[in-house]
Amino acid sequence: MSFLQAAAAMFRRLRPYILLFLLAQFFIRAGLTFISMKDLSLAPQDWLLPFLTGFCFDIVTVLPIVAILLIFPLFLPVSLAGKRLDRMVGMVAFGVLAFLMAFQAIGELLFWDEFTARFNFIAVDYLVYTQEVLQNIVESYPVYPLLAAMAAAAIGFAWIMRRRVTAGFADHPPFAKRLGVVAAVAAVATALVAATPRNTTDVMPNAIARELGGNGVYGLVGAFFSNEIDFASFYRTMPEENAAALTRKLFAEDAEPYENASDLTRVIQADGPMLRKNVILVTMESMSAEFMGAFGNTRGLTPNLDRLAAQGLSFSEMRATGTRTVRGLEAIALSIPPTPGQSILRRPGSDNLFTIGSVFEDAGYDTRFMYGGYGYFDNMNAFFSGNGFGIVDRASMDSANIHFANAWGVSDEDLYDEVIRQGDASAAANRNFFSFVMNTSNHRPFTYPDGAIDIPSPGGRDGAIKYSDYAIGQLVKKAADKPWFKDTVFVFIADHTASVAGKIELDMAKYHIPCIVWAPGFIEPGKIERLASQIDLAPTLLDILHASYRSRFFGDDLVVIDEPQRPVYVSNYEKVAMVLGGRTTILEPRKMVVQMKAGEAVAESDLDQAIIDDTVAVYQYASRWRDVSQRIPTRVGEVSFLADDAISGRANCLRHSPNSCQ
Repeated sequence: MSFLQAAAAMFRRLRPYILLFLLAQFFIRAGLTFISMKDLSLAPQDWLLPFLTGFCFDIVTVLPIVAILLIFPLFLPVSLAGKRLDRMVGMVAFGVLAFLMAFQAIGELLFWDEFTARFNFIAVDYLVYTQEVLQNIVESYPVYPLLAAMAAAAIGFAWIMRRRVTAGFADHPPFAKRLGVVAAVAAVATALVAATPRNTTDVMPNAIARELGGNGVYGLVGAFFSNEIDFASFYRTMPEENAAALTRKLFAEDAEPYENASDLTRVIQADGPMLRKNVILVTMESMSAEFMGAFGNTRGLTPNLDRLAAQGLSFSEMRATGTRTVRGLEAIALSIPPTPGQSILRRPGSDNLFTIGSVFEDAGYDTRFMYGGYGYFDNMNAFFSGNGFGIVDRASMDSANIHFANAWGVSDEDLYDEVIRQGDASAAANRNFFSFVMNTSNHRPFTYPDGAIDIPSPGGRDGAIKYSDYAIGQLVKKAADKPWFKDTVFVFIADHTASVAGKIELDMAKYHIPCIVWAPGFIEPGKIERLASQIDLAPTLLDILHASYRSRFFGDDLVVIDEPQRPVYVSNYEKVAMVLGGRTTILEPRKMVVQMKAGEAVAESDLDQAIIDDTVAVYQYASRWRDVSQRIPTRVGEVSFLADDAISGRANCLRHSPNSCQ
């Protein structure tokens, strides 16, 4: 038997499995295309593109699966080929594959409904944090009936196909020939996976088509191995000294002189002493600007936020830097552009960094990170405790104070009641406090306490938004009765929008979030309409408090109205962008750069090279975040590095025993 004959025999054995996989991928892609018809807006000649590129990804993906399926027949003796054991193993493998394809189809449909994307790094995170995710899924969908139905369908389908599945089992080449075929398949699979560009789908005319042109299994496995992306290896760069010089030039301000000639460290000098105001900063889960009446929504979902926006200082053109909670927390805490890959919160070496908490802690504040869920999720506890914050999460809350909880955490009302209790504890100790709060209610399964609002739980997205707004109203109402209220500033800002799906990637309109600073009798009502991103919040808030400090923030103080336009940053994991001069400059892997203007790609002859250089410089410089955002003492006049063992005893107490600190 020749090698080609052996290969043909092995192909006949695996043909039903290959066809099952390819047909499943086709129908998944067709289904996702059907439910996305209104957003695709493709020209007639472009409708086949997602299917053609998708088929290429399907082939690249199925080859490693074929190599795995060949392991059993590789070691199967010729004498057992086509016999009972061989048929039984083959049928079980076919049934399992059929079940997995049904599971993928349902999973991709639900994932697409949530993120308008094929499986990606978010799905990897969901596999890592199985407790919250599985509980969330169980609370959101009829999981067990679905699994039973899929299992029954897979078994039935395998039984119907049993003769076709086992038809090619008897023709079994000798071991040496089988080994050669398996080695060849493995080599081709490895070569194709390595050679397939990640940007293959970039030929698509819009972002949704690009997602459809991928493969969920390929995206899931690829994301598993690429949570942190080496900037120098995949993105356009320049000499390090040039990147540093351009970045410093871009951020230079006459009133904020640099301390040295090598980094962004500079002194922010206010007139007079810092105002000793407490701060409660609430990061709101998935609160898109489009949900608020202040931005034109007519469904009456956010009466409290709308009232606070009218009474406080509203930043009407605020943008999220990314699409995940950890990306928003990163931007607000660190005031740094969203470097490619996973959020800094999830990366090694993310402790002892320069954060907004550094400034408050050095000013003698109690600093806390407060989260309604379990803070090990997304490494939040490790990040914030490693940067001087005390931790208060679901695990540290007294169970007697938890009246409602779902997969993601306690209700917003329970969380805010804990915020008030912690404020009381600091006030009793004559301490100012900075509470960095992250809520969870505006998240699938969209459940909340019965009777809180007029939409019964689970109330879908509208119900979750209305409940989140109601809880914020309760927070400020209860806080108003506290003696520390008159000296407290409230900040409400979203972590990201509910969806960034659109016809173009990194569409600024899809990153639009609310940001409100509210303090009756202190903050005058007003609206700031400068285009901004979450990294601008820290310097803005500290300016409102008249703080003088040494800074390494990348963000800009938005209340200084006579400053020139500053960059705005957005990202979607692998692609990062800077908005400046009316142009969105996107850096992509494989050292590619795309510049957009008014929603259209700029022709090469019309590229603004100076803005491209600035974009490359800033992201390249920020990619060295372990160095350029290392913690420093923030009090003006201090120059030595503040090591972890120099953090105050009270801060260490707050890290480990926040409820018992006195």
